[in-house]
Amino acid sequence: KWCLYLRHLSGKSYELLRKSGCVKLPSQSTLRDYTHHIPAKVGFSSEVDQHLFDVAFLSNSLNKYVFLAMDEMHIKHDLVYDKHNGSLIGFVDLGNTNNQLIEFEEALSADKTERTLASTMLVFMVRGLLCKFNYPYVQFACNDICGNQMFDPMWEAVSRLERLGFCVLGVTCDGASPNRRLWKLHSDSNELIYKVPNLYADDGRDFYFIPDPPHLLKTIRNSFCNAKRNLWCNGKEISWQHVVDLYYQDTASPIGLRQVRKLKYEHIRLTSYSKMRVDLAAQVMSETVSNALISTKDERVEETAKFIRVIDRFFDALNVTSLSNGKKKRKSFQSPYMNSNDFRLKWLTDEFIPYLNQWEESVQKREGFTPQAKGMMVLAKETRQGIDIIVKSFVEIVEYIFKIPGVKFFLSERISQDPLENFFGCQRQRGRTG
Repeated sequence: KWCLYLRHLSGKSYELLRKSGCVKLPSQSTLRDYTHHIPAKVGFSSEVDQHLFDVAFLSNSLNKYVFLAMDEMHIKHDLVYDKHNGSLIGFVDLGNTNNQLIEFEEALSADKTERTLASTMLVFMVRGLLCKFNYPYVQFACNDICGNQMFDPMWEAVSRLERLGFCVLGVTCDGASPNRRLWKLHSDSNELIYKVPNLYADDGRDFYFIPDPPHLLKTIRNSFCNAKRNLWCNGKEISWQHVVDLYYQDTASPIGLRQVRKLKYEHIRLTSYSKMRVDLAAQVMSETVSNALISTKDERVEETAKFIRVIDRFFDALNVTSLSNGKKKRKSFQSPYMNSNDFRLKWLTDEFIPYLNQWEESVQKREGFTPQAKGMMVLAKETRQGIDIIVKSFVEIVEYIFKIPGVKFFLSERISQDPLENFFGCQRQRGRTG
């Protein structure tokens, strides 16, 4: 694995080190045979199922509790000839059922005579909830995928994993419109859908939908900094300008000491690229920024400071990454979950959600504004829906986890799709995308 990592960083450097004789390293052809032991292909594979079963160590009962992480990665439009089986790789392939529907739609279209090339890869990753285990399970070549096309692959993945002996508790994905459409397909009503019965589970478990917490944090920050939105609560503005003013005031300190040393120009002047960075969103929506705003003793920034502090606690509760961060940073919301009576679960349901409800109620009582104008004074509808879904799902998941014999703690970061994003980053680094 170390050799594979070294070659991944630089193939030429690896070859130079191997030929130097300083270290005896396997040839690149040997490494290729190792990595291509299982043929890489689109769709489900019995060989992958067997390999997953072998590496998961299901003899430890805690290893079988998993989550699915689902996301898309953009790829370059192109065709590649596979010399081993004589096929062309690069066309849309979403499994037999979806492929037949796509072919039927194309047959009905008079101006559609060529097969569609894939522009994205839909990838499902298996994540261990109670152990460090991340496994890229299956991928599908797609183009402008919609929610109904993801329905069959998702449940086929759940079915195969359950037959292997895993307990799949849910799926994590971002809040893109196809994913929201996928959730709504599971109910005919307009009620909030955050779980459905897992028909493949022998013990009658539910299957939960989780909006990815880092993506959700970015959408909250984007609503906050959107110039078209005029966030307002309890008679005071929740304004991005307050953060901008704090930055300039802090950097202008004559003695050079700063209250918010991590707050930089890139945090307040966002570009299309910087809006994708979770670290920038987390550093703005932080307790440090909230405390700095309060220290200005300006009554106008009170609601902004409160909003930032609440969102910081919300994200900390859903992004616990280690056993020691809570003590090191002296932030109780970053401590691991030790039981189902954790104070953060009660805070999410009894304080956080009521805070958002009271915010919306105060806006609705405001006179002299149209419904459209009032809609711009609160978080975006899709963002609020994602918050409601993740709170309901997360609370029930934690309660279920601590009913499992042998569970001593739980790190909430295990429900995010960060490893899948890191996997995409590795593929981009290898130069296989446009």
